[in-house]
Amino acid sequence: MLQVWLRGQHSPLLVWQGGSQTWQSYADWQQLREAVSEQSVCLYFPSQHVQQLPTDLTPAQLKQLGEAGKQYLFEEISLIPAEQLSVREIHNGPSNQPLTAPLYAIGRNDIAAWLHSAQLGNFSIVALLPDFLLLPVPVDGIGQQLNLYQDRQTTLIRQSEGQGMAVSYLPLVIERLPHLSEICVMAPVDTGHGSASDSHGDGSDNTDAVAASLVAIKNSLSAQASADLILTPLAVSPTPVTAPERHPLNFYAKPSSLKLSPYLKVTMMVAVAALVFQLSADALQWYHYKQATAATKQAMAAQYQAWFPEERLSAKNTIQLSLQPKLATSNAADSPHTALLNRIAPLIKQSSLTAQALEMDPNTLSFTVIGDNRDSLDKFASTLSAQGIEASLGRVTNSEQDKVAGQVTIAVMPPVT
Repeated sequence: MLQVWLRGQHSPLLVWQGGSQTWQSYADWQQLREAVSEQSVCLYFPSQHVQQLPTDLTPAQLKQLGEAGKQYLFEEISLIPAEQLSVREIHNGPSNQPLTAPLYAIGRNDIAAWLHSAQLGNFSIVALLPDFLLLPVPVDGIGQQLNLYQDRQTTLIRQSEGQGMAVSYLPLVIERLPHLSEICVMAPVDTGHGSASDSHGDGSDNTDAVAASLVAIKNSLSAQASADLILTPLAVSPTPVTAPERHPLNFYAKPSSLKLSPYLKVTMMVAVAALVFQLSADALQWYHYKQATAATKQAMAAQYQAWFPEERLSAKNTIQLSLQPKLATSNAADSPHTALLNRIAPLIKQSSLTAQALEMDPNTLSFTVIGDNRDSLDKFASTLSAQGIEASLGRVTNSEQDKVAGQVTIAVMPPVT
């Protein structure tokens, strides 16, 4: 995996050479592609893109906030919309202790731009780290010592394992660190050559660069600050971190196959619940339909058996197929039941009665008549008898809407052959 350092937006790319422990400069990704064959890259991006937010929250509390909650902690200090930030934290202590380092955030548009630039050179970025992590961790406690790197492209400081930043005006930063007693100054790695070459000169060049940096820093500080601070040359160069992919401040996130918003998740859950409810309702309706169908078949078979007691209903034929020849024969012979009904129907209408619940047996015809009172039913029975129809009025009961109902049974005379 290539370790690439991008110090500024238009600065050359510095690539770490593990064998010689030096940085080598390349003009752009295309030139780097011509020189190397590796595909995966760890990119150290400019720390000036990083936003910092000191917080007293513990890792457990930040976990409860979730990604969205941590993003909106930056809402008041960030010019980038909170939902477009990628937030990271670093903490080595217990989860119930406040963070020892601030929260870090960068815009996702910056991440996309760096990924796109690397893809133009056919490189695949697998880790994105702020470049202040290239500086060694100070030996003394927090606030007493810091390591400083400065060249024509950037100025970086590192105060502890999880604290560092890019600096635009060093005296202002020093004034905000009242307990600072020592600044360890590192030699710049940029020699000013634009071609791919070893970015380190010989030892005398490094010594001159550090001395020039010390003089520049002293001149920029006030007389009091310059007298109180110890400026120490640091004989090490910026070095890549070990296992950058697992570093807490790795801002590269592997693209997931599917990431749903909370709103879409709730919508899908509601849709699934509605679908399950609809399927359950359809299944229940189908169950009741099957029960009704079975009950109807049983009732039809019982009625068929009552009409034709000497015949058994075939399970292979439908009721319609079984009844059709009999109905055709009955109609052709003008059955006595039909003839009797034709005689009774005008009499029912003439008596202003209502007939219902017709039942036919081989020897009888019975139905229920509904009238206004008992006398109307008696008169109807008398009318039937006067017409030569053997009829009897059964039990009379009260019906709805102040009416009475009675059961009329009529004897059916067999046809004369």
